[in-house]
Amino acid sequence: MDVPEAAGGPLRKALAVLEALAGASRPLTLSELSRLVGQPKSTLHRTMRVLTDLRLAIRRESKYYEVGDYLFQMAATSGAARAQNLSYPITPFLIELFQLTHKIVSVGMLSGTNVHHVGTLYRQEHARLAMALRHPFPAQSSAAGRLLIAKSTRLSWARSEYIPGLVEVAAPVHLGKAGPVAAIVVADTANNMDLRSVGRVLLRTVGAIEQNLAGAC
Repeated sequence: MDVPEAAGGPLRKALAVLEALAGASRPLTLSELSRLVGQPKSTLHRTMRVLTDLRLAIRRESKYYEVGDYLFQMAATSGAARAQNLSYPITPFLIELFQLTHKIVSVGMLSGTNVHHVGTLYRQEHARLAMALRHPFPAQSSAAGRLLIAKSTRLSWARSEYIPGLVEVAAPVHLGKAGPVAAIVVADTANNMDLRSVGRVLLRTVGAIEQNLAGAC
């Protein structure tokens, strides 16, 4: 049965806000959101309070809003491959990769047209870059996103278009003959990144992850 427009009004407004946040290349202020979705700031303020309470949106101290992690966490545990809840079985491999490289290590996953980095490991000197990497970015702007969109089987690297100085190296994680379910990412500044040596270690790690996941299926 169709939901009447009036009954679905608040939900439609909330979804419009989430779509605007997901499509933005950076966090947005309440004023910017108001212009994008055509809602008064007073109404939008109430909507954002509900969305942040539910972790559907995040409010930064600078009064900027961005998409929260709740929907992403739900998406990450749906489907046959993601039902493994990747974080648990691959965490030991991520820790070992981090110890071997002493660089930022994370898991990149697609959510719509954006790529999210989760399970991020980093040293104190990388804190600023690692925190920036936790924000969702348009997939085409990162090594992990391009690799996942293309369903590539190869190693990929790219300079970040949103984090100055950051270079990412990404390798896909496959289960069987399906496309990649995630990308393992190693990142650092260009001056501190030996792409060849990092790539070798990364590929060995991904091979071990795929073998472990295949055995668990």
